Amino acid sequence: MTTEFAVSKNTGGFSLIDRSFIVTGGTKGIGYATVRNLLSCGASTVVICSRTADDVRRVVSTLNDEFPSIDNAPTQRKRAYGVPCDVSTEPGRNELLRFVTEEIFPESSKKSFELDGLINNAGMNIRKPISEQTSGEYQNILRTNIDSVYFLCKMFHPILKRSSSAQMAARGRGSFSCGGATIVNVSSAAGVQSSGTGAAYGAAKAAIVSFTRSAALEFAKDGIRVNAVAPWMTMTPMLEEAVGGATTDSKRIDKTSGSMDKGDLVRVKQWTPMGRLATPEEVAGPISFLCMDASSYITGQCISVDGGLTSQGYDGPCCP
Repeated sequence: MTTEFAVSKNTGGFSLIDRSFIVTGGTKGIGYATVRNLLSCGASTVVICSRTADDVRRVVSTLNDEFPSIDNAPTQRKRAYGVPCDVSTEPGRNELLRFVTEEIFPESSKKSFELDGLINNAGMNIRKPISEQTSGEYQNILRTNIDSVYFLCKMFHPILKRSSSAQMAARGRGSFSCGGATIVNVSSAAGVQSSGTGAAYGAAKAAIVSFTRSAALEFAKDGIRVNAVAPWMTMTPMLEEAVGGATTDSKRIDKTSGSMDKGDLVRVKQWTPMGRLATPEEVAGPISFLCMDASSYITGQCISVDGGLTSQGYDGPCCP
């Protein structure tokens, strides 16, 4: 038996040329870094969504200025699009689907629209002890972090399946140059091991890991790969909100509303083998890789992007 290893355009599979993606929570932090990475790697279309309309408009404008239409594209279309919606709700998810299928692509080309990847990045946390967290806060954490992942995967499965079938027809099933359609879910180190980020958040992120593995088994027959990444503390607006200000050593905004303080960040760095926080770009890289043909035989996995946090064991003196 022979296996085809032909790779187009001499990229070794490390390219996203002519691919289209959806990134939830794409206006800030890891989501924004991921969108920029996808476009840098050649993605033809990236759709972002966020709850705040002003953020969506600003980011889409910035992206289209930085990443203009590809010269050899059949039509000079924009590469970045955005829709304000809350994917933790059913109406918000329906609005995302409507926007993708009805507004971005004209009626004449709708049947040929192919979605190559879905990146479920939207997330939030309300960091409180179990004894203090309200039912509403708990439900909000679960709706945003796990419900959105489950229902968006279900909603976009038919489109991803169709896109994967088209890829395989063009390139050949089982070829290295056909990674199929992809889903990447953003979990957290808090979903891999216990941490002080809150029980509800940890439970939701752990559910993402389990869901990813199960969905990978279900969707494999459809040519859809499903993976997750589990980042540790990353320098994002979400973390800045938690600490009540900036996350760098030399700069801190004087706020008292945060659920962490600068001492917590010092301890985080001490716990982390690499001794520092991650940048959003360091998480975006593995996400983009999981969307590439170079990762065509990877599915059902959760890649920890945590500076070695979850790999460390007991490092004290040995017992006699």
